[in-house]
Amino acid sequence: MATAPEIPLDIKELLHDCMLALFWPKKKIAEFFQSVGYELPERYLNREGGTRHTIVVEAFSKLSARADRGYAVFQTMIDRLVNWTYFDPYWFETVQKLDRAEAEACIQRLRDAVSKRNATTDARRKTATASSVKQTRAGDLSALTTAFHKMFGTGMTVQARGKLFEKFLQELFNRQSINMGDPFNLTGEQIDGTFKFEGENYIVEAKWQDAATSTAQLYQFAHKVDGKMHGRGLFVSVNAFSHDGIKAIVHGKMIKTILVDGEDLSHVLEGRLTLVELLDYKIRAAQTRGDVYVCAVRNAPKI
Repeated sequence: MATAPEIPLDIKELLHDCMLALFWPKKKIAEFFQSVGYELPERYLNREGGTRHTIVVEAFSKLSARADRGYAVFQTMIDRLVNWTYFDPYWFETVQKLDRAEAEACIQRLRDAVSKRNATTDARRKTATASSVKQTRAGDLSALTTAFHKMFGTGMTVQARGKLFEKFLQELFNRQSINMGDPFNLTGEQIDGTFKFEGENYIVEAKWQDAATSTAQLYQFAHKVDGKMHGRGLFVSVNAFSHDGIKAIVHGKMIKTILVDGEDLSHVLEGRLTLVELLDYKIRAAQTRGDVYVCAVRNAPKI
């Protein structure tokens, strides 16, 4: 069964109309076919070779019967005819066998049909691409969710769980099209990762622990952020943040840090919103309301 693409029937009919409207003698029809890569049999040029209409119809039929359905030849015809500007004065004016207004109208109808086909094809491709992206994203989220749940298991030291959490976050960011750099050490401090979002650079602190993140830990991270030129920070803790801790990093200070907890990560893993949407909401909340600990799904502060 043929699998090559095929030119739609309505466009083939318009190609037929354009050729008959532009070329009067059979020789000119043969020359056009030759110019697009198809040789008409010699018999078509004889007086007994059939009408102009019959020649074009039979040639189209033979092209369509090919294994490739004549796609390349038909597409070349389309490209030539939608851009056609030459109207032979002898046939259009001197002997008036052809009508220029009719020929131009045929070409315009072909242009309109091709534009419509291209728009339909583009829409179909976009739909297919979106579906593929959606399926890929669903697979990514499923794998990440499994990895996230495994970190809650027993038999793992705090340090080992923390390292897995760092790797999990890096994978989550990268699969959501936000490139997160590897952890690195500076003098006296550990940076769990960095990323760039909407033109701003962020450093990341990732904490996996049973208790809510302490005020001291938030202070320490805020100090890291303050020590960087135009620094911004993202503190990620699988558990909640305390009211006192949040108050300590925002009271009387320029807000440079946003907070993400396990609930926020679950919303992303469940597909309720993307990581980009989560970060965008939290950044806007910090910039416009001074809220650094908010839920993007409920559109409300968490404390």
